[in-house]
Formats: sequence, C-alpha cells, structure tokens
Amino acid sequence: MGLLKHLLISYHTCPTDQPGQDLSGGMNVLLLGFLRHTDYPTEVVTRSFADYEVEELTANVRVHRLPCGASRPWTREEAWRCLPAFSEELRRWLQGRRFEVATAHYWMSATQLTQVKAPAGVMFHTLQAQKGAARTELEKVRQGLEASLIDQYPSAYLHWHDLSNARRHHPGLRGTVVRPGVSVAPACEPVAGPPYIYGWAARNDPIKNLDQALIWLASLQEPSQLLVAGMESGPERENVRYLGSLRHAQMGEFYGQIHQLLNLSDYETYGLSLLEALACGAAVGVRDDSDWARRLRRLGLPHQPGSRFSAEQKQRARYLAEAHAWPRAVQSWQRWLNKLKLNEPCRPCNH
Repeated sequence: MGLLKHLLISYHTCPTDQPGQDLSGGMNVLLLGFLRHTDYPTEVVTRSFADYEVEELTANVRVHRLPCGASRPWTREEAWRCLPAFSEELRRWLQGRRFEVATAHYWMSATQLTQVKAPAGVMFHTLQAQKGAARTELEKVRQGLEASLIDQYPSAYLHWHDLSNARRHHPGLRGTVVRPGVSVAPACEPVAGPPYIYGWAARNDPIKNLDQALIWLASLQEPSQLLVAGMESGPERENVRYLGSLRHAQMGEFYGQIHQLLNLSDYETYGLSLLEALACGAAVGVRDDSDWARRLRRLGLPHQPGSRFSAEQKQRARYLAEAHAWPRAVQSWQRWLNKLKLNEPCRPCNH
C-alpha cells in the first residue's frame, strides 16, 4: 500500500479526549488507536473550547482544534449550535490544503465533507435508526441527515453485525467493515475468589441496563461485588462501588481486578470494553440474545453472567483478542481509505 494524505474530521469529539469527557467514548479510543498506528500522513480537525491549537500526535499525525464558540457542558445540542461556526473556521483552514481522501467520524462531522475536494467516506457507530424512534428534535434531524449521508457516501462500521443491522434500516447502504483494535495485555494470574468481583464499564444511559445488573447481583447467594467504571454515582448498594470515569490507561488495571465484565446493553455497536476484558483475561457476561453471545458460543466460551473461564478457555479468548491486535486492525482501516481513494465499491469483509 502506498501512503496517501488523509483528512479526518472528528468535530463533536476529539480523538485525544478520555472516555467520559465531552461526549467521548469507546469510539475515541479506537480512533486514537488507528491514528497512533497508521503510517498515513493524517490531519485531524476537531473543535476547540478556546483558540486555535495544534498537537503533534505522532510524526505522521497532527490534531487541529478550531475555535467555534464551544463551551462546556459539551452536549449534542451545544455541538449542533456551534456547527455553523465550526464550518466557517474549517472553510478557512482548508484554503490551500489538499488531501487524497477525507473521512468523517459521526454525522455532524460528515455534514462538512462537501467542503473537501477529495473522495470521502463516513465512519459510523450506532445510527439513530438503530436506537428506535427519535424522541427529540435533534434526534429527528440526526436520523434524516444520517439517511442522506448514507445515500451520498460510502460508510465504515466496526463490526459485521452492525453493518448487517444498519442495512435493515438503509438497504442501499454502501458499507465495509473496519476491524476494531485492541492492545493485548500480558497474561496475568487469575483473580482469587470468593468474593467474586464483577465489572461494569459504561456511561450512565438507560440503554445500558445497569438496573438489570443490580437485580441480578442481588439474586446471588455467593459473596459478590460490582465495580462500576464510567459513572460517578448510581443506586446505592452495599456491594457496589462507583469508580467514576477512568482514563483509558487505567482500564487494564480495572479488568485485572474482576472475574467477569457484565454488559447487558439493549444494543452494542461493537462492545470495545468486552474485547478489552477478553484481552486482559477476564470473562464476559452478556445477554443471551446479543451478537456477542453468538460469537462466544461459536468459540465454545461461556457468556452467561456469573460464568468464569477455565485456563484453557482464557487462552481461547486471548486468541480472539489477538485477532484484533492493532497491526491487523489498522490494516483494515487503511484498506478502506485506499478503497475510497480509488472509488472502489465497498464490500463486507469476513472476520
């Protein structure tokens, strides 16, 4: 693969933000990983909460923060309000710059691709249509714009199931799968028990179903504890600890403390925390009707809340994580960029 000059617009969040900060989440972790591992010269454009700033992330990657009147708390509504000012700053910043390919993270960023004279594509995570009926005016705007963007640009998704799910709502979607990336941790000794320690890693969102996890925890007869990463507070229970937002560098230590990571979300685009837990040797407990349950069943691994891995099963889970190590993940991302440049049709890949 030859090198190409790439523009990435990531307006509503910055790839260097920590999960839980200013609308950032697992997608920021993945974008940052792609950027740190790519050898493609890449300029990232995002919003600033002050004046123009530029940060050299690697020898090949720079992050430009453009002033747009943004203020905290940074909500989706605030991002939508500041988008016209960002658009004007982006127009000025683009003058005299040329790129071979441009991509956008999230629908607000993708509205700016018309300013770039280069083949372009959009990286989506969860679409509004996948979340059910739009409840707010901004969600209605988002749903309409996502449909328009999908008609206009090729898309990338982080998981084949999410691409298949998206096509149920947008049958004409031109999409491909980009492999999620993860850093595989060194093998560690299993956590002793009882008490058995369960983990929860998610923002405070009803779709994540923490209440169901708490009901399940209360039903256990054995001594148990739940560590909740990503939430400052929640329903008070004697055996539940809320750890608040953890920096991504702290998550390896978090996974090393638990026997199993629980995830009972109604819908999960990929579930980066699940992949990270497996990479660190922890078991995972998911809904029986989830795609992760189907994936784990195919590998002969238990997936029910409360189950734990044997030494052999832990090694099998590690093989799954190693299949998503960054050297392979970044190659799939760069293949997508090359397809965009060559205007090649997008096809789902198998992995």
